[in-house]
Amino acid sequence: MALLTKAQLTSALLSLSQMPAGWSTDSGSTSSGDKTFCNYHQPHKAQVQVFRTFQKGGGLTATVASVGLRQYASASDAAESFAAMEKALKSCHKETYQGSVLKYSPMSVDKLGDSSLGVRIDSDGTTALQQFTLDGPTLINVGTGGLADPEADTATKLLRDQVDRYEAAARQ
Repeated sequence: MALLTKAQLTSALLSLSQMPAGWSTDSGSTSSGDKTFCNYHQPHKAQVQVFRTFQKGGGLTATVASVGLRQYASASDAAESFAAMEKALKSCHKETYQGSVLKYSPMSVDKLGDSSLGVRIDSDGTTALQQFTLDGPTLINVGTGGLADPEADTATKLLRDQVDRYEAAARQ
């Protein structure tokens, strides 16, 4: 896979028109942050990172979805970073972050790209489902979350769609 510019990666992100019906853009999100699961050490820093956030519903039925691409300097840097995250999640099952207890559970995901993993995050009555796929030099992530239904089927479809869009952009 070719390395892409920030503009190319941003263009490869799923857009509102590619979301299922009922979603809107979430303009309140400003940063995906550098927080890692249980603050594990990342062996390499992503060279370019882009993301987009969407929302659906409101009140107790509000659901959020995010898509992101983290491109590393090389496929081997990305693989080492993915392996470090995977290793951390095997031993890290709970942490306190900004006053909230986050509980992590492994989650099954579609096998896409070079490797995939999923994690369910429960905290303060909400559930988030995060899915990650390693694809060459890029770590692709999709997450959904909410109080009532984090929409696992939606997250799975979005991950497939995001991987397809990234791969199409990287082949050009």
